[in-house]
Amino acid sequence: MLIETLKKDSLRARKNKDTIRSNLLITLISDIEMKAKNDGNRAVKDEDCVATLKKFQKSAKENIEIFKKANRDSSQAEEETEIIEGYLPKQLSEEELKVIIDGIVAALPEKNPKLMGKIMGELNQKYSGQFDGKSASQLAKAALS
Repeated sequence: MLIETLKKDSLRARKNKDTIRSNLLITLISDIEMKAKNDGNRAVKDEDCVATLKKFQKSAKENIEIFKKANRDSSQAEEETEIIEGYLPKQLSEEELKVIIDGIVAALPEKNPKLMGKIMGELNQKYSGQFDGKSASQLAKAALS
């Protein structure tokens, strides 16, 4: 499970005195475990980890942009982004995503924009965490029109 990997790497980072990695992983683990606890005190799932990693990745990328606009050092945010990306599943390229969506659309009985939810549901079921939802939505709209 991904949470176990995060915990092992966190311990290793603390032993190696890698403060940026250590602090980031501790925060991630805490956030993931709190989410599971608040959701009925259940066990942590990999989906929880991926969702939290994506949330932190988005935040780190936003911080990089803010720091660059303010002419400030963004190296820590860039390092955090690299660390987070190392734990996320391999992301599908836009071309791969288009081929997958076209395959799903071809299997549908008709091209109807109302079937958008069916396409996104199938993508989430088979490729959860491996694509950008905004670009997938745009590609699906284009394929259905």
